[in-house]
Amino acid sequence: MRKALFASLIIILLVAPALALPDLGARPMGMGGAFVGLADDVNSIFVNPAGVASIRKEAALVSTRLVTGRELTIIGGVENTPFGTFGVGYVGASDPADPALVQGDKDMTQTLYVSVAEDLNQQIRVPQGLGALSLGVNFKFASSKTALASGQTADRGSNVDMDVATVFKPNDSLSFGLSLQNFINGKTADSAATGEAIAGLQAGVSGKLSDSLTWSVQENSQGCEWRPAKGLALRAGRNEEGFTSGFGLNLGGFSVDYAFTGGSDPVNYWSVSIMPPEDKPVVAARDVQADKTASVMPDSYNF
Repeated sequence: MRKALFASLIIILLVAPALALPDLGARPMGMGGAFVGLADDVNSIFVNPAGVASIRKEAALVSTRLVTGRELTIIGGVENTPFGTFGVGYVGASDPADPALVQGDKDMTQTLYVSVAEDLNQQIRVPQGLGALSLGVNFKFASSKTALASGQTADRGSNVDMDVATVFKPNDSLSFGLSLQNFINGKTADSAATGEAIAGLQAGVSGKLSDSLTWSVQENSQGCEWRPAKGLALRAGRNEEGFTSGFGLNLGGFSVDYAFTGGSDPVNYWSVSIMPPEDKPVVAARDVQADKTASVMPDSYNF
């Protein structure tokens, strides 16, 4: 049964229609944007809300994109409660409008995310060896307008939509993610040029080659993260736009991350995040030989 499930997830990963990569924080962007399967920090709010369930303490993220003529602000926070894990995120973006319009016009969008996620293994008794499953939902409230060069603004409308997502970890070294995005009012892929939300499925898989090396694949994106020393992470990846790279510095749960994405329009990303490490449980002397394997989530970010 487990082999059949693995095969089904891999088939979905291969045949799912690819969606345009969203702008994320510096950590996932440094890994080529392949984050649906990894989904182990606050960036999960914006691409796979099921990953929010892996965050066991309060966490926060502020990120920006630096490129001439374009602005991006990402703010997110996660709170763990007895009723589930909740996340709130905000994305504000400003990009040049259609070149056919008056030069200097800008399209501006604002989206509020409210995420709810649950680790089902915390709620129901699951036989050992069947893995861990998390489910998550995003409620999204978006508005868009065009700022005209004349100083006026033109309303482009608003939208309410939802994402439904899951993360399945068959073991401590492998993680599958699926995210059905904008399934209520999302448009078809043919309308991508208009900037409207696109409906579709994103699938990804992530794993560990060792305690210090994590890889992640998502449709046309691939990336890896290597932690050669405590508090330091080096990242590299590739997507349709070209090669990406980045690094992260972590001190006691406070992190500064940077990413560079190449291609025809190079972009720099910076993120500042707070994600305190989990308290390690007290281990009795007789339990010293307990399993020491590292999980893909959530410890991988607290390097």
